[in-house]
Amino acid sequence: MHKIITLLFVSMIIGFSLQAQVRAYSEIGFHGQEVVLQPGTYTAEQLKLKGIPSLKSLRVPKGCNVKQYPTSNLQGDATSYSKNKPKIVANGGAQSVKVSCNSSGTPFTIGASDESGQRGDLITVDVNIGDFSKVVSMQYSMNWDPKILQFEKVQGYQLKDLSNENFGTGEVSEGNLLLAWYDPSVQGVSLPAGTVLYQVVFRVVGENTNKSRIRFSGKPLLIEVMQADGTPLPFNNTNGSFTFQ
Repeated sequence: MHKIITLLFVSMIIGFSLQAQVRAYSEIGFHGQEVVLQPGTYTAEQLKLKGIPSLKSLRVPKGCNVKQYPTSNLQGDATSYSKNKPKIVANGGAQSVKVSCNSSGTPFTIGASDESGQRGDLITVDVNIGDFSKVVSMQYSMNWDPKILQFEKVQGYQLKDLSNENFGTGEVSEGNLLLAWYDPSVQGVSLPAGTVLYQVVFRVVGENTNKSRIRFSGKPLLIEVMQADGTPLPFNNTNGSFTFQ
């Protein structure tokens, strides 16, 4: 249930922040199949799997650039687009693209606490922030070693409209907790440095020979943090850890 709800929130975030994301279309004039292209590279086969066998138009927000290659695997002379392009004329054959976006503004900074304990103990990991200014949406993954720590629950919410419904727990047995949150007022939220956004409770299940990092990443849920004006923020994180006493 939580995983389904989280994916719904991810859709809301993506829908809100399209102004800061590259969108590709299978037809001229921003028609046909539409997909969001995160920064990265896309071969012709990957575009085809997304429903775009031939790229015909692009919406490119300020700060982003798309390089279109005339081959299937990012080879050859690329054509660059740094603004909306309602009509793209391919020179025949397959296409591949590279998407890049410049993040600006104060980096979004998040960290996890270092904890210790013994097998069978419940430990509480604080998730705290350093820079949190006018944030309107965020999504990322928390990862740990499931052979050492077993997820129990999330608690202690200190962010407006953050609750259990924002967390995807479908992959906690694999050591992944997903978060997707947005501010319904779309005004953005600012919090003092050091605020504990929430706490994650684990049970120690490993042996007294290992250590587990507790980190934030874009796997399996891609990292995205946005300000109210649509500016994507750089993501800085400090990993936490668990060690046996």
